[in-house]
Amino acid sequence: MFRVFRWPAFTSVWLGQILSQVGTQLFFIMAYWELQLRSPYLLSAAGLTLTLPNLLSAVGGSLVDRWDARFVMLWTDLVRAAVSLFGALAYALWPRAFVPVTLVILAAHGLGGSLFTPAESVILPRLVPDEELVAANGLSMTTSRLAVSVGAAVGGASIAAIGVPWIAAIDGLTFLASAAAVANVIRLWRREGRTWRERAATARPKTSMVSQMMEGWRALAGIRWYAAVLPLIVILNFAFAGMDVLLSVWTHRVLHGGAAAFGTLNAALSFGQLVGSFGAGLAARIGMRAGLLAFGALTSFTVLVFSFSRDIWLSLAMNAVLGVSVAVINAIGFAVMQRAIPDDVRGRAFGLLYSFAGAATPLANGLAGVSLRVVPIAAWMWLCSAACAALTVGWWRAVPRQDAAGQPASGAAPNA
Repeated sequence: MFRVFRWPAFTSVWLGQILSQVGTQLFFIMAYWELQLRSPYLLSAAGLTLTLPNLLSAVGGSLVDRWDARFVMLWTDLVRAAVSLFGALAYALWPRAFVPVTLVILAAHGLGGSLFTPAESVILPRLVPDEELVAANGLSMTTSRLAVSVGAAVGGASIAAIGVPWIAAIDGLTFLASAAAVANVIRLWRREGRTWRERAATARPKTSMVSQMMEGWRALAGIRWYAAVLPLIVILNFAFAGMDVLLSVWTHRVLHGGAAAFGTLNAALSFGQLVGSFGAGLAARIGMRAGLLAFGALTSFTVLVFSFSRDIWLSLAMNAVLGVSVAVINAIGFAVMQRAIPDDVRGRAFGLLYSFAGAATPLANGLAGVSLRVVPIAAWMWLCSAACAALTVGWWRAVPRQDAAGQPASGAAPNA
């Protein structure tokens, strides 16, 4: 996994993301804590303000295909930095404006993410050699989880230690650091005298963005394997979100555990994801399609066992294994899509994926509690197991084989 650090451009983006994710998590912990002190109902407003912009990822993907993905990342980082730094000043000068200022900053985070995330998925295959792509995805997911954990761990203490304005300022400064990292990627690429796109002489599309977006979606509909696996990914994301919401109820009613057991189950899942992300590169050595088949089947089986388990220790073990297998199939699955989707529609492909996944999560959060009156909690787990099994078969049958998944990233040359 750590061989990917041989590529300076990837290392630069990776470091920038660690810093910005820690700063963002610091801000989120502060924002949600302070909002619930004023009124618990404000948490719903904050959640919607942050998550609804994710639905715009489809538009963000079109912008990424239309413009240079690196500059999309650069400008979204700079805008989020400016909003957070202005928010820090507003907190210091107008404390009574805490709620509207916080909602504005959260909206900026959500909108920025709807652009930045598809752009990051697009450029990653250009920063590392083809054979290192799974390891790069795994490392990015690992450090993302670590950064979130560190930010959450120190977030609560930082409120009393440094105060609200400084937390917002740190958030803004970390986005500036991320912007500097992206600027360094641009510098490295120019230093090598290489063009960013292989079709560098091709003019920017003259059609409107709406026309380009619709043309891209029609092109994606023609990629049969993408059209087949996209709804399965969304259903799986929906089922996992519902499971996550109801895990506390399952722990209490079915496993007869307390808060400590609930926390331990979450910790086991996180630990498994950490291990799986680190080992994703090794798992991919058996072949991408074979790796997806093996770990997809393991995920489906593990969720099924968890749904019938009534023993806390078996449930802990299943959650740890589930974390490992989910992390591996995420890393491999993203690498397969990054390689197999044509470069000119890659942004729109990931934009659509993030939009639908973004819509599935709040929908599951809203339906999970209501569903307790209609179906057993285990029904969410059975849906998750079935969706994972279907997706595994879909990957196996539909995704091009490794040697036909796409040419190695030509942009990843010696010092990229």
